[in-house]
Amino acid sequence: MIKKTMGLMQRVARRYTRVPVDSTRHPAEQYYAQIYLDEIRKRLAEHGGEGLRVLDAGCGSGRIMVPISQLGHHFTGIDYHRDSLRMAKENLDAAGTKAELIEKSVLDALVTMEDNSFDAVFAIESIYVDEQYDTILKHMARVLRPGGLMFISHRTRFFYLGKALAEGHFDDVALIARHNHGMLRKGLHRFHYNWQTRGHIERTNASLGLTMLSLTAIGVCSGFGSDPLTAVCDPGTLDGSQKKVLREVETCDDDLVMTGRYVLAVSRK
Repeated sequence: MIKKTMGLMQRVARRYTRVPVDSTRHPAEQYYAQIYLDEIRKRLAEHGGEGLRVLDAGCGSGRIMVPISQLGHHFTGIDYHRDSLRMAKENLDAAGTKAELIEKSVLDALVTMEDNSFDAVFAIESIYVDEQYDTILKHMARVLRPGGLMFISHRTRFFYLGKALAEGHFDDVALIARHNHGMLRKGLHRFHYNWQTRGHIERTNASLGLTMLSLTAIGVCSGFGSDPLTAVCDPGTLDGSQKKVLREVETCDDDLVMTGRYVLAVSRK
């Protein structure tokens, strides 16, 4: 009963709490978005053609959706946070592009969609907070056409271990080390999160009939806000040349890929 109550509180808070900053304008978010966008543009170009049908599961204010839609692809964006969708609509209008925007939870929207209906499916820094994480991934694979591309950014185990250790929450450290999801402390409350290792991502892909193409680290020695690595480097405080150096460091070594704030997994069905 307590777990269900906390889950309901989490969903209500994330849907109706006002978003303080548009991620398309936040300097650190822009830095990380560029890493995503470079990989996504490359993979979509390899996929070939314009006018692809693309699903963005948890589109937020359009940090990824808006620039990719400008390439001529047809987007469907899902988000149950109405303030984020308002900003997404404003950002799409400003960019001279458009998308179908659905105000629902990701799972509620996915279950209504037909099999094999999208050429690419995104979930960028969104579904890791969902208690139905595995079910969402199954539906995302279901609506993806054969040969289509899936782009999922997963929270890494390393990220949450660092955060819990920095905050002195050793009960959370034990949970994170032994499992891939659970209720973690955030402020005075606990919320549900999912985190992954390379092995877990590979096993999940295999179970969904997906072939892994690449893993890309997102922020292995930097962060912002409450991230544990903010004290090392906050990309939002850097100038252009400094960001370039940081980008080279953060993407130069495959051994570091699972130490990022997130890891972007690109797969083909």
